[in-house]
Amino acid sequence: MKRVVNDKVKKKYTINSLLRKLSVVVIATSCLALLAGCGKNGRSEHVSAGMSEIENGEYDAALSCFDEAEAAGENKELILRGRGIAYIGKTDYASAIDSLTSALSECDGNLTDLEYDINYYLATAYYKSGAYEDAYTAYSAILALKSSEADSYYLRGCCSLAMNNYELAVSDFDKAVNSDSKNCSLYINIFRALSDNGHADIGMEYLEKAMNNGSKTMSDYDRGRICYYMGDYENACSYLDNANKNNSSEEVVLALGQSYEATGDINFAASIYTNYLSSNGDSASIYNQLGLCRLATGDYDAALSSIESGIAMNDADVMQTLKYNEIICYEYLGDFTKAKVLMESYLVVYPDDETALREYDFLATR
Repeated sequence: MKRVVNDKVKKKYTINSLLRKLSVVVIATSCLALLAGCGKNGRSEHVSAGMSEIENGEYDAALSCFDEAEAAGENKELILRGRGIAYIGKTDYASAIDSLTSALSECDGNLTDLEYDINYYLATAYYKSGAYEDAYTAYSAILALKSSEADSYYLRGCCSLAMNNYELAVSDFDKAVNSDSKNCSLYINIFRALSDNGHADIGMEYLEKAMNNGSKTMSDYDRGRICYYMGDYENACSYLDNANKNNSSEEVVLALGQSYEATGDINFAASIYTNYLSSNGDSASIYNQLGLCRLATGDYDAALSSIESGIAMNDADVMQTLKYNEIICYEYLGDFTKAKVLMESYLVVYPDDETALREYDFLATR
């Protein structure tokens, strides 16, 4: 019995990926200065090491570094923040919430970008744990610090959707696009959030608004992406072909390849990915998408090879997707024993993946 590749896992632009990445830039302005000047010896070596381990997806190693940082007398707020992020990575959201709220209690009353950053992670932990009202409150706290923060309005709107408050969600989505009207990714994320919650017609209005707002200044890349989500795949391919001629970046190639996949031209999409890999070097995301094309054309060994090449790159942002699709490859190859073993390992790392849990139920019957 062949299994359909899970659409939820293979897509790149999801709320989960945004939740993981939102705080990265903020910390560059506030926390790096602290890292250079904290602790008994004026340094925070163990905190820095812990954050490096998090970047590599080694969350237990990160927690050990933060224990060493505490023993060395390094900055308490940064240690607790780091622990909270590591616990999010381990999907231990209760511990993450405890650590991050404790980190905020270390603030001396002078709010900085560090507290703003911690609130983002706290909101993430609340959202991922299903505590949507608490996540909503956390995003409200961020907006009290920075009232024009478009991402916070968007994510608070997602919390409202999760609580089935459509009107409140749309209100925040409108505030988000008013704060950052030229951000194409924001319109796409709003469309996907609304579409996933049964309001695709309203989501389409945001895509149309994005196209109208950028009628004179929007890049071919952004036009192509908007067309893709509007279901206009022919124009998506046309715009993205032009974008690829001017800038053959990973993002452009992924969008171009997926647009050709949507037209049904899987082989041409695969050629786009292989050309990129041969000309620009390895990319975990490109390997993943190439693997999906190989699955679609029935070349399961080649699919597995592509997925394994992506896994070997150890890209934390794509690792969950690759690990899941590796399991799917083994299912297509008929090696259900191997797939079941891999799924058990997968669920240790990603225990809150409900789709994977259902897939494990299937594998248990093989």
